[in-house]
Amino acid sequence: MATLGAQSLTLADWKKRVAPDGSIDFIIEALENSNPIIQDIVWKEGNLPTGNRTTVRASIPTPSVRRINQGVNRHKSTTRQVQDTCIILEDRSVVDIEAIALAPDKEQFRRSEDAAFVAGFSDAVASNIFYGNTEDTLDQFNGLSMRYSVVGGDKNTAGYQVLAGGTANTDAKNTSAWFVGWGSHATTGIFPKASQAGLKMRDLGEMTVTDAEGREYQALATLFTWKVGMAVQDIRANAAVRNIDATQFTKTMTSTAKADLVAQFIKAKNRVRNLQNRDKNVVLYVSDSVYDFFELYLLDKNNVHVTRQDLMGETPQLYLSGIPIKKCDAITETEAAVDVAS
Repeated sequence: MATLGAQSLTLADWKKRVAPDGSIDFIIEALENSNPIIQDIVWKEGNLPTGNRTTVRASIPTPSVRRINQGVNRHKSTTRQVQDTCIILEDRSVVDIEAIALAPDKEQFRRSEDAAFVAGFSDAVASNIFYGNTEDTLDQFNGLSMRYSVVGGDKNTAGYQVLAGGTANTDAKNTSAWFVGWGSHATTGIFPKASQAGLKMRDLGEMTVTDAEGREYQALATLFTWKVGMAVQDIRANAAVRNIDATQFTKTMTSTAKADLVAQFIKAKNRVRNLQNRDKNVVLYVSDSVYDFFELYLLDKNNVHVTRQDLMGETPQLYLSGIPIKKCDAITETEAAVDVAS
């Protein structure tokens, strides 16, 4: 598989490797601001025109004891292949030339409209990362919820990486929290072979467009395209706490309930393989209510796991045992209960 540079790159790294024409800088900066997960994703060029095929180790050989005058059995490892398909997201911004003519800073006015489209792409990609399911909708790529869809299972299976956050809400008011290990041999964003990483912007210039009733007018148009997917090359690189009843945070949680929930997070964290690997950046992504829970847990007298770092001029950063906690709007609090392995 082709890798950009020595290791996988984030979009911020990618920005440094393209021509400084202004538009690329604007797109990447807008993406970073609209959704924090976009800053963390590392990207790989896929090995297929439509995505990427990953060879995953399924089993390893077990050695035999060698005795004098006695041979040993031959063994071999087994592998399986996982194919991830990219989707093509596309949209276009159209701004009436008369509206632009009225603006004192015409370029800034146009960019302000384009920024809304960029944010829309960011939201769509983030939503797919967590909830995309090709089996249900061909217009999505497979996300984390589809790959880690069962709580519990044997070691070295996806289910083993998933713990329950308590008793699930039967009214589809649950949420999930995700430990995601971004890295060249862990979890990556992908783009098709011989294509471009990230969102591509093409200025179409002035053209004739139509309004909702089919009447024509002149406008400046911008075409946005993003060919994007995701590959999980090691299922042990990620972990999750699922079936978290989102309604419990609106009530007074007992100290025991708080401690039990934090314990599940600690256990899930410890199931992430090679947690200290320098080639992997692990982040905990949570919903609004779970983020509030962690921040308020700072005040709990029994807290030894959640910390906060205050940096001048920046928003304080929460950590769980050294792993950054980030609030992600794409994670909903209306998930159905996830099945528990028997």
